[in-house]
Amino acid sequence: MRSEGSTAQVTAHRLVHCVLDSDADGLTDTLESVVEQGDQLRPYIRGVVAELIQLGARAVRHSVGPDKQQPAFAVDLRDVADEPVSIDELEPHARATIRALLADLNGCPQDAQFQLDLAVRQLDPLSGLETVRRALTMTIALLQWSGEA
Repeated sequence: MRSEGSTAQVTAHRLVHCVLDSDADGLTDTLESVVEQGDQLRPYIRGVVAELIQLGARAVRHSVGPDKQQPAFAVDLRDVADEPVSIDELEPHARATIRALLADLNGCPQDAQFQLDLAVRQLDPLSGLETVRRALTMTIALLQWSGEA
């Protein structure tokens, strides 16, 4: 699921390090570079999100350790009042990003690719930034959960 361009991969890693290092200025600068992609916005954001998902999924798989049976992964989505939320209630970009992560975790790379394509459909700079922010938040949470942060 790696992106085609190494620039998107570098951006994804830079975003993670900025958050983990509490580098607000670096995070702002990196996010600004994401939305300045012009005609390359969709493929660039797809690459950044793909790399973020890879980082989070790799951390989870590493923390689970080698096992003869592959565990099944799911998510428990909650709103700000800690009430359960159906994935179908989320906006399309959020839904597709979460499903891409789950597909990757559950060993379905083709499904992950399909969901990534959906996650970047009809993006503008603002929705693209929100898609990257969501993927970054999930990745940081997974890194922290796995102890790899």
